[in-house]
Amino acid sequence: MAEPVGRFKANYAVERKMEPFYKGGKVQLDQTGQHVFCVCGTKVNVLDVASGAVLRSLEQEDQEDITAFELSPDDQVLVTATRALLLAQWAWREGSITRLWKAIHTAPVATMAFDPTSTLLATGGCDGAVRVWDIVRHYGTHHFRGSPGVVHLVTFHPDPARLLLFSSAADATIRMWSLQDQSCLAVMTAHYSAVTSLTFSADGHTMLSSGRDKICVIWDLQSHQATRTVPVFESVEAAVLLPEELVPKLDVKSKGLHFLTAGDQGLLRVWEAASGQCVYAQPQPPGPRQGLTHCTLAQSAGLLLSVTTDHNLLLYEARSLQLQKQFAGYSEEVLDVRFLGPEDSHIVVASNSPSLKVFELQTMTCQILHGHTDIVLALDVFRKGRLFASCAKDQSICIWRMNKAGRVACVAQGSGHTHSVGTICCSRLKETFLVTGSQDCTVKLWPIPEALLSKGTAPDSGPILLQAQATQRCHDKDINSVAVAPNDKLLATGSQDRTAKLWALPHCQLLGIFSGHRRGLWCVQFSPMDQVLATASADGTIKLWALQDFSCLKTFEGHDASVLKVVFVSRGTQLLSSGSLKAIKVWDIVGTELKLKKELTGLNHWVRALVAAQSYLYSGSYQTIKIWDIRTLDCIHVLQTSGGSVYSIAVTNHHIVCGTYENLIHVWDIESKEQVRTLTGHVGTVYALAVISTPDQTKVFSASYDRSLRVWSMDNMICTQTLLRHQGSVTALAVSRGRLFSGAVDSTVKVWTC
Repeated sequence: MAEPVGRFKANYAVERKMEPFYKGGKVQLDQTGQHVFCVCGTKVNVLDVASGAVLRSLEQEDQEDITAFELSPDDQVLVTATRALLLAQWAWREGSITRLWKAIHTAPVATMAFDPTSTLLATGGCDGAVRVWDIVRHYGTHHFRGSPGVVHLVTFHPDPARLLLFSSAADATIRMWSLQDQSCLAVMTAHYSAVTSLTFSADGHTMLSSGRDKICVIWDLQSHQATRTVPVFESVEAAVLLPEELVPKLDVKSKGLHFLTAGDQGLLRVWEAASGQCVYAQPQPPGPRQGLTHCTLAQSAGLLLSVTTDHNLLLYEARSLQLQKQFAGYSEEVLDVRFLGPEDSHIVVASNSPSLKVFELQTMTCQILHGHTDIVLALDVFRKGRLFASCAKDQSICIWRMNKAGRVACVAQGSGHTHSVGTICCSRLKETFLVTGSQDCTVKLWPIPEALLSKGTAPDSGPILLQAQATQRCHDKDINSVAVAPNDKLLATGSQDRTAKLWALPHCQLLGIFSGHRRGLWCVQFSPMDQVLATASADGTIKLWALQDFSCLKTFEGHDASVLKVVFVSRGTQLLSSGSLKAIKVWDIVGTELKLKKELTGLNHWVRALVAAQSYLYSGSYQTIKIWDIRTLDCIHVLQTSGGSVYSIAVTNHHIVCGTYENLIHVWDIESKEQVRTLTGHVGTVYALAVISTPDQTKVFSASYDRSLRVWSMDNMICTQTLLRHQGSVTALAVSRGRLFSGAVDSTVKVWTC
């Protein structure tokens, strides 16, 4: 029920989070097909296939990144390895560690595999060693040496009586080790690039290997010789031998050896080993090609799991390759999000991808929608909630419809803009039209065809072609925002040319111009109750304008950087604004006045550093860091430090880092709030800090009055590099897309590759 006018919302609390559960690396499906195991930084997440929910997150006490894991063939035991060179044996259903031991490898474990009896575990390390462990009796049984470089692949022969282990390392050869003789029986050479998978026939006499050299090789394990090389014309990340039976839906019409490949072309393909011919290939989905990084078969469950380069998990019925489930492991940067369905039962998410993701909020199941060929930039939903629109960098728009079962399909497409389409808005009263704004400085009005609104229109009849009814050049620079008034009679546009304009619909006749911002506009919004327009600008201000005479009613300067979004809530009595400082401000509107919701007090000196990370705000002043709960805006912890005023703060997954006036960098444990280290090396005030985190390591960059930048490894808390290129004090740092940007008083910004 809507809140009465005048009753303000006092607090906003997080009801549910949709967090990444997979950021790359290994994925494994259990034999029942009910659970998926995948790596996400320091954790192995256990995903329930039926609901899409993360059942458990398994993390070792050292909180180091996971480098390898393996689930036993009986689905009872999970073993993980971390960068701290520790192996953990888990009773994963209870979420408890039953055994923890040192890997003995001198470098991180890169791969591991169980034998068919779930008794022996083999580990391959970055030190070139292969070790075998008895996880029942808890001791190491074998140590094999001789592999050059990283051992990235180990697997046991499926017949436990043979006691054979296979491995592959950087030299692209396959080594066969005898556990009985404790020796290398053969070194098999056929590949010219990394071997990515090994799989065996049912009788155990034949082995299939795949590689990034675009070939698959059939091996006779009795002679240790290659019997056939099959060119597959793509870099293969995984190959799976299929059961030797007829599978008509995959064009497997004989009982000979057939195998399935997954690689950089993004398609699952079935090959006949005897002829070397491709007998089946998946249809190419619309949009840019997404490579496949993993593929695994749960034969007893009849399911096949593949993983795309953009971290989507696709679950297929193995005998037909019919898609059963989709899971979005990681959405990266979210550009837009909207509620869907008559009762907001779903959300649609646009991230930096050509695909859209639709999540059902009750079960978190996902649909991945293909239609655009470049990054989707904006979304909007029509009033009834089943029809929505998207626009993208590919200069096109798509209209999507959700049926009563919750399935979404593209029902219309349109093109006509000559540059990226960055903003879109649907009509508010009825499903009659939508408006788009583009970098080509034009606005287009697109009427919705009657055929789309007909209940009898079949979604499989193909998308309808949209035609623009009106095109208007509205601004001299990029159009960043468009908004349709609640009565569908007015259109507002906001542009990089620092102005907003008001237009009469449907013919786009100019009614007036709103001038006054000092920088480009990022957002325009109509009040749902009053004849007022709100604008948000890169100059850090929000302005309210009167629609009658285009005058500025009020300018609000609550942000210190660009204001990217404004939204009216509580029936127009409150305004939410968000900027580039990771904060959302809540304003109460009284007439044309905005009142700031709360001011943080109790600070002992100038606030020189302010960082928002996860659910907390960190403020730095004289010898003090205060930690605030962003939801309640209450101070929940105070860190006392030394070295004068805190000039910079950075937060990693495990540490709070600050730079001080007296050249020091202090490090606290983020959980215990205990100071763990003071880093020295700079000879001037530490003005700025920045963080880059990867699955392998976390780096902190510091910039100082002494004109230098320093790179610190957070694994061992040492300075790994000093950068001296600026001719003046370095005062600012920024990190984006794997690059570091540094600004200094020498009037330069330098770009560093991390």
